Amino acid sequence: MLLILADESEEELERIGLIRDYIMSTSKPSQNRYFPSKRDWWMVGLIWGSVLMSVIGGMIPLAVPGNSWVEVCLVVAILVVMDGLMLWVLYGTGYFVTRELLLIRCGPLAFRVPLADIEAISPTCSLLSSPACSIDRLKIVYGLSKQNLMISPADKPGFLSAIVKQCPALVVLHDQVRKKPNPPSAPVDRSIQPKVLV
Repeated sequence: MLLILADESEEELERIGLIRDYIMSTSKPSQNRYFPSKRDWWMVGLIWGSVLMSVIGGMIPLAVPGNSWVEVCLVVAILVVMDGLMLWVLYGTGYFVTRELLLIRCGPLAFRVPLADIEAISPTCSLLSSPACSIDRLKIVYGLSKQNLMISPADKPGFLSAIVKQCPALVVLHDQVRKKPNPPSAPVDRSIQPKVLV
């Protein structure tokens, strides 16, 4: 009896394996790619130093006798939220390239840039505030108003090729991405234009 059950479970496992293989062969591979942010050593040190200092600074009032549980819970809650937010920004900054969008995540913040709106991507070392954990950045110019946003993917060449692969209107030139120039329009032959009689 146990032998029959073992045979049936082997057949069941084989059938499940065949179904899984069929699903894997017919499903389309995901077009989405994720690129984590590059992290400069000084930024990692600065954030971890801030976390350590806030924990030490927050523990000093807790060591004073006579604190109520409400005060202790309030200090711990503030420390957890503040330190968690800093670490979320440090380790939660990354960039998703989809078929139509560049989705930028920086901790709790999210930015969406339609790939069709991208005009140019070029390297920069700006220190301006941006969703990047490194000063080795890429500046993205997009939209009619030429807005710009700076990011710092760890794999810059892979990021640029993923953008160009999803948006055929863009082309890579060395370490930059630009929109392909529009072909010049044909000159108008004035001899075949209709004449207006007055």
